[in-house]
Amino acid sequence: EFPHHQTLTRDPYTIATSPDGKRSVILSQQDRQVEGFKVKHGTDAPWRLENPCKAVICEMHIRDFTKSPTSGVPENLRGTFLGAAQTGTTNQFDQATAFDYIKELGCNYVQLQPIFDRHKEYDEDGNVTYNWGYDPQNYNAPEPSFSSNPDDPGQVIRDLKTMIQAYHDAGIGVIMDVVYNHTFSTVDAPFQTTVPDYYYRMNPDGTFQNGTGVGNETASEHEMYRKYMIDSLLYWVKEYNIDGFRFDLMGIHDVKTMQAIRWALDEVDPRIITYGEGWDMGIGLAPYDKAKKDNAYQMPNIGFFNDDQRDAIKGGEVYGSIKAGFVSGAATEPIVAKAILGSRELGSYLSPNQVLNYVEAHDNYNLHDLLVTLHPDYSSDKIMRQVETATAMSVLMQGMSFIELGQEFGRTKLLATGENGELTPADRERAMNSYNAPDSVNQVNWDLINERQESIEFIRQIIRLKTQTRAFSYPTYEEVYRHVFVHTAAENSGWIVYEIHGAAEHLLVVFNAKGTSFYFENAGNLEMLVSNSRSQESNVIDDISVAVLKVLS
Repeated sequence: EFPHHQTLTRDPYTIATSPDGKRSVILSQQDRQVEGFKVKHGTDAPWRLENPCKAVICEMHIRDFTKSPTSGVPENLRGTFLGAAQTGTTNQFDQATAFDYIKELGCNYVQLQPIFDRHKEYDEDGNVTYNWGYDPQNYNAPEPSFSSNPDDPGQVIRDLKTMIQAYHDAGIGVIMDVVYNHTFSTVDAPFQTTVPDYYYRMNPDGTFQNGTGVGNETASEHEMYRKYMIDSLLYWVKEYNIDGFRFDLMGIHDVKTMQAIRWALDEVDPRIITYGEGWDMGIGLAPYDKAKKDNAYQMPNIGFFNDDQRDAIKGGEVYGSIKAGFVSGAATEPIVAKAILGSRELGSYLSPNQVLNYVEAHDNYNLHDLLVTLHPDYSSDKIMRQVETATAMSVLMQGMSFIELGQEFGRTKLLATGENGELTPADRERAMNSYNAPDSVNQVNWDLINERQESIEFIRQIIRLKTQTRAFSYPTYEEVYRHVFVHTAAENSGWIVYEIHGAAEHLLVVFNAKGTSFYFENAGNLEMLVSNSRSQESNVIDDISVAVLKVLS
């Protein structure tokens, strides 16, 4: 006979928790209500875009956003949901910070690094230490450390709703970063304690498969975990009015699950945005079953981070070494040209809304830090010209667009701890992967915007071109090929010139990284709209710059 034993477990569907996330909490409907918060979909939700290719998504972490005293947020609200919705905050130079800054920048979505309950570490004083949050504990409960009062399990729910409502009222959608691909623990996760070995991909010897590299991977192809993912996503949409989802390590999930998720969200509102990391990971699924970038053709209306375009523009870190991109003089013009046309030739995409263009995210070096590492002899001004140029190029590509908060003003995570202010190898390592680095590394320094006003204003104008005109956001490849023409993108030339001949606008765009000025021959019928060139002459843009010009008929 089998011995009878009981296991105490949390509910996998728990929607509220104790401050450490180890116990489920039951709340009344009233506990979860907050004045002024309303869930709206369809025509009642005008902040959601009809055309996702007009999306400019700003990635941020709730704690980074306002933790620094330079944010001007009251101390008790720094690093919280309420802090992220504070209006009227400024730095010491009286410049708008945080929520007001995002509104002025013109992004139409924010993407929040994990806001569901995560595993927590504590310092000697019992305070929750910094973490990005990719350590899932309770998928349907908000993270209590972002609450104005973590001891009241209902408060974090009310705070999050207050914050989401503030963004919606400002016309900005809220995208959640979701991490269904693994759980922090297998011993302490309600999946394993409820139905052992069902929710995870297992090896024949009873050990956990580890395609994620963090100890386990979930089994989305199993009926009840697929159902769980869909239930969880719909809960966030229907309870919190979330406007989109970014799937962490989406390549771990199977194609059928991602299709089912898209269908389920379409029933609520087809404008809910979905995209994820389409990297090829793990061995638990057949290659054609993985929700990876190569299989984009099987997943309409699901986007993929476009690393081809990212590396071509700015370079990157590859297995410990650094490589250059277009803005650093690398001969990647042919790849950039394909990205200008929506990257169809760089993948198996069905439409441009499957392409998410970016040159900086929370992972790896910030754009500024990569360029400083590639060009240690460049002046700060020259580095910022590269930052502006790479950012503008990425935003102006056909497809959806993504930036990390602070990218446009040279946000840095290179915090020197060596003697005489030297950067140590450990400082550099930490800047590349700051998931648990202290606030001093991760927090946004809002005083930096004072010396970067020119860069911010330029990117603000570029974002406006993306969100307010049709030229940089054609929804189909047919329209892209009908309206966008690359004139020159010769390998090693250092410049790219292309034309957009739309119904409403006729534009010429130049990307210059040649190291010398670019001259326009027939400048008479061109009018400069936006440029980061510092040249005073009307028919010249200087060595590292972008120019968008209007072609006069």
